[in-house]
Amino acid sequence: MRALADLFAANPLAQSVGLLAFGLGILTFAQRSDQRLRVFLTVFCAVIGGHFLLLGTPSAAYAAWLSGVRSYVSVHTRHVAVMGFFLVVVWVMAIPTITRPVQWLAVIGATLGTWALYREQGIRMRVVILGGTACWLIHNIAVSSIGGVLIESCFLVVNSHTIFRLWRQRNASAPSP
Repeated sequence: MRALADLFAANPLAQSVGLLAFGLGILTFAQRSDQRLRVFLTVFCAVIGGHFLLLGTPSAAYAAWLSGVRSYVSVHTRHVAVMGFFLVVVWVMAIPTITRPVQWLAVIGATLGTWALYREQGIRMRVVILGGTACWLIHNIAVSSIGGVLIESCFLVVNSHTIFRLWRQRNASAPSP
């Protein structure tokens, strides 16, 4: 517990923004509607990007902000060319700012999220997002992001639970043989 207090004391503004993002993130992955998930994800990405910038990890901030714009646009279109645009932009913006190997995980996480929002739906979308969540969790542990670790840990649990609920709902409505 002392280590968490020390991390918070070292950068209280960054950690406070991260904790705010934590609350928004829980609301995000509790959404059953694909469209509502995309809208909530947009707001979450804006806030978590600020958190990462305050922590001094601009590659993660750029990836998060671009993910927010990507999420917003995916509410309106899922065209493959738009997906390609967002993939190229995240790679061009984030890759040159990478200074440590762990920062690649933010780029991989953003790439998986982009694919999921534009090419998948329902349970498959959430499973691909789960892979991105694992990347972000490892990244956040490495950069000492208290809020980020809490967020991604809860995303794993909440998104997995939502996947299970959707799977159960789909199987309950399937015709019996």
